[in-house]
Amino acid sequence: MDVQDDFTSVRSRRLSDDAVEQFVRLVRTGRLQPGVRLPSERRMVELLGVSRSSYREAVRILETMGIITVSPGRGTWICADSDRRAVRLGNPWLAMHERDVMDLLELRQILEVRAVALAAERGNDGEFSRIREAQEGIRAAVESGRADDMVNADEAFHLSLAEASGNRVLVSAVADLYRHLEGTRRAMITIPGRPARMNPEHAEIAHAVLSRDPETASRTMLQHVRRVEREVAAAIAAGRLSMEGGDGGQSRPPIIGK
Repeated sequence: MDVQDDFTSVRSRRLSDDAVEQFVRLVRTGRLQPGVRLPSERRMVELLGVSRSSYREAVRILETMGIITVSPGRGTWICADSDRRAVRLGNPWLAMHERDVMDLLELRQILEVRAVALAAERGNDGEFSRIREAQEGIRAAVESGRADDMVNADEAFHLSLAEASGNRVLVSAVADLYRHLEGTRRAMITIPGRPARMNPEHAEIAHAVLSRDPETASRTMLQHVRRVEREVAAAIAAGRLSMEGGDGGQSRPPIIGK
């Protein structure tokens, strides 16, 4: 088998991250066997469609993860126990960025718990109507079972709450946060039971906001965010998160929530 046939050009976000995920996926699925020597750096740069600096960064990360070994002047090989390491990693992006992921999830408490309280106090009829529509979107997305639909509906719901707060800076901050959480939110779809919990959890938050009960809205949002933090931490520790989401898609850009 020619290992060159298995590599494709990488796209999106930091190219070194995408290259790392491709290596780990190929090792995990057995396409790259332990002991295989990789093509030259020049050839790998061509296969992956990245710069030399991005490829070298990916190699550095993969060597640290124990997936490859580099022998100066001799070449680069897939490590003997790389298959076991790749399986344990589960989601390579999360393995590399676990601290950032947990910090961003913690930031959700600061932003969104306050946002829903303000939404309950300040939201107008039009904004409340959009919250109802967004909640219905979550229900429909969960029924569809499509990862893309669930990720998009989740973001639309949380943004509708922020918009009802009446604070434009807060809306911008929440939007930025969700861009940085996209990969984790997609990965969370693979946590057992998480899709089924989406609708009731978000419905409870929406009910509190629409009832103009800021205290209950804050409490239910805090419970939701903390539950998500626990699930993500447990999934990272167990290596269970997958960047492929629930619809068999390709790896997506990392960046988080649900």
